[in-house]
Order: sequence, then structure tokens, then C-alpha cells
Amino acid sequence: MKRKRTILDKKGFVEKMMEDTAKAIDSISKDIGKSVVDYTFVPGKDILETDDSVIVHVDLPGIKKEDIDLDVTETRVRIKADFDITQEINRGSHMTLHDRKSGVIRRTVRLPKKVIPQEADAEFENGVLKIEIPKQEKTESFKVEIK
Repeated sequence: MKRKRTILDKKGFVEKMMEDTAKAIDSISKDIGKSVVDYTFVPGKDILETDDSVIVHVDLPGIKKEDIDLDVTETRVRIKADFDITQEINRGSHMTLHDRKSGVIRRTVRLPKKVIPQEADAEFENGVLKIEIPKQEKTESFKVEIK
């Protein structure tokens, strides 16, 4: 003989189904968020121009100097950096959170003036890459007497 299902049996089934659906949506949401961050991270940059040179600052937090490839031409700076960052957060004695991100950062910066790439000088300190490149045509100003 078949047991008759009660409304309580159905309620438990529906709650379990909703819980499983919520977990699946959470998992998908985290994967989408991770993918968006991994594929769209573009490091910040500043370009400064002096009379003699162009200076580029690029933010590369968490990156190691040895993982950065720098390529300079007369008109652009190209940066490629591999990263593998692990973050561990301890919350009390019962909970530890590990977060790991890895991937490649690429950034091409067009320069406002032509430069001399073989004379470029680069430093990496506190997560900021600084590249200073002399200009090909230096801006000089001269005082001119008006007659």
C-alpha cells in the first residue's frame, strides 16, 4: 500500500530544492565575478611629461618584480605581468579564508611624444612600476628679446 504524502513532506522537499538552487546560484555568481575580475583587470597608470622625458607610473599591487616583462618602443610602453596571489584571512580560532588569484596582466601605454627606448630606466617599488624615458626631441625654451 502506498503511503499518502502530507503537506509537510512536500514542504521539506520544496525547502531542500530552494536551498540547492540558492547554493547553485551562489556558486555561479562567484565564478562569474571571478572571471570578470580576472579578465578585465587593467592596472592604473599615470603619464607625466617633463621638458626632457616621459615618465609612466603603472600600479601593479601584489606583483613580484621578476614576474614583469617590460617592452619600450619609440611610441609605447608594453607591460606584461604574471601573477599568483594568495591571501589568507584568519577570523578567530575557527575560521580561515584562503583566496587565490592567478593570471596575466597586460597593459599598453601610448606615449605622448617619441622617446629613446634604449635609454629607458625602470624601477619597481611598493607595487608601482616607474619608467622614465628621454624624449627624442627635447623641449628647450629660450628668452627672446623683443625689438
